[in-house]
Amino acid sequence: MANCISISVIFLLLFVSRSKLVPDFALTIHFLHLITTVFYTRSIPSNLLWWGLQFASAAMMIFLGMWACQRRELEPIKFGGHGGSSQASSSQPSAGDGQGESSSGRGRGRERSLQEYEMDDLRSKGDHAV
Repeated sequence: MANCISISVIFLLLFVSRSKLVPDFALTIHFLHLITTVFYTRSIPSNLLWWGLQFASAAMMIFLGMWACQRRELEPIKFGGHGGSSQASSSQPSAGDGQGESSSGRGRGRERSLQEYEMDDLRSKGDHAV
């Protein structure tokens, strides 16, 4: 049972992009399993052990699938680049380029202080909405 659940959780992690969609997919998989079992045996399963196993499997798939998706959602976003110390030392701006960009990114946004607001121009023109 543990091997089947771990494989199912991996597939849930690959196919489901949001953790709040995991219960729907996990319960749908178990419902389709119930339908195929009913069609194959031509009767509704009457063994309580079978039902207990299905409920336990669904609960574990939901719990582990939501945990895995939430863990993936909370990972920091990585934007291209190679990272590493060799790139940071080689990408220092030269003294004569006059742009004042930092080595950690492109654009002037990294050099601004916390007091400076990018829409200060609009504030000085008036408080009316555009």
